Amino acid sequence: MRLSDVQGNVQIDRRTGDGFESALQNLPVTEGTRIAAKDGGRVEIEFEDGSTLRLAPNSSVEFIRLSLRDSGGKNTELDLSEGTAYFNIDLGKRDDFVVTLGRRTLNLQRSARFRATVDRSQALISVRHGEVEVLESNAEPIAISKNKTGTFDLTDPDRYNVAGGYEESPYEDWNDELDQYHSRNFNRARSDSPYAYGFSDLNYYGSYSSDPGLGSCWRPYFASYGWDPFADGTWVWYPSFGYTWVSAYPWGWAPYRYGSWNYLQSSGWCWQPGGWNIWTPIPRFATGPVGWKPPVPPADGHGRVPRLRGNPVEGGPASKFGDPSRRVVREGPDGKILRPTTGEAGLGVPRGRINLGKLPAPPEPGLRAFGDDGRGQRGSNTSGGGGLARGGSNGTANGTRSGAPAAAPRSAPAPRPAPPPRSTPPAPAPRGGHGR
Repeated sequence: MRLSDVQGNVQIDRRTGDGFESALQNLPVTEGTRIAAKDGGRVEIEFEDGSTLRLAPNSSVEFIRLSLRDSGGKNTELDLSEGTAYFNIDLGKRDDFVVTLGRRTLNLQRSARFRATVDRSQALISVRHGEVEVLESNAEPIAISKNKTGTFDLTDPDRYNVAGGYEESPYEDWNDELDQYHSRNFNRARSDSPYAYGFSDLNYYGSYSSDPGLGSCWRPYFASYGWDPFADGTWVWYPSFGYTWVSAYPWGWAPYRYGSWNYLQSSGWCWQPGGWNIWTPIPRFATGPVGWKPPVPPADGHGRVPRLRGNPVEGGPASKFGDPSRRVVREGPDGKILRPTTGEAGLGVPRGRINLGKLPAPPEPGLRAFGDDGRGQRGSNTSGGGGLARGGSNGTANGTRSGAPAAAPRSAPAPRPAPPPRSTPPAPAPRGGHGR
């Protein structure tokens, strides 16, 4: 699991003994983690199967249990102690998903999309799709089905009411926009991957190309020849698996947990998918440019150590033509998107607000951008591939209110196995030692 979107004041307690601290996008979420969206803060937590949990401002959640059965089923138990949470849960046949709301316990028997709000005196559960059950001691479970709302007294177990209707909440539009972003951009182009988290961001912020030596490779839009994928990020210590690289890029989850980074003399860095059986806290790379120094975790301590702006690649634009500008997309005072001026590789680009695949890349003297030939075809209906998208729709864009680009092509070239890491990777850790 990971923090997939962090807006405003969001705090996290990773059970390191240091209490709450500012949350970072792409932080792993492990058993015992507590997350609090403060006044004005909002956060999305993405499960490995693509399910999501979102906290509105002034909401707190604790992940009581995150474990795996021998059968492969996932046990998830969390406690929503205050505030409002939006759940979009894709439940597997062997999975258990339980939410405690004060003295009430909510259980999922099938996939569902619902909202839960809790305070000291009552809990409200509103179901938009599917069905949830509220467990009662020595009594039959109370079912809440589609377009119904249950109101439960937290001081008197005998007082509750289930009525028709799904009342809109102040943050319904925000939740819907993120659902639409994932539905448009998630595409299971990596058919060999058992995971889904992070793929919406990969398809929005970059594209796949085929390299004669490596097979399928992914690279972010607006990445110059001299761009370093390890230039912006933070080493964060976890009690169960030590220091972990947390990328600052909004797409920076899967490429730093799985597969391998490769440096191509013709175009620069690209990520080769694969290695799905190993969740690694330290990113793997197979090749690097001359003079490049790979990121190395701190030797001791248990804090957070940022690493910003690594050295430019020798022979790249930084050394030939001066420091290349960093392309970033920002909002103007009227809320409209400004064209990219500084920044690169998606750093600072808000999710789904502009079609990155159609923005022209800045020219670089003597260099040709990676994958530019395919940008015009981004979103075309290519043959083949399994266009599995959350919400039951294909990962194609049809011009929706959030203005996200079309999904990546339905079928990307089949990836070749990632090269072995230079050292034996540590055992996967987050969910019961099996990599959630």
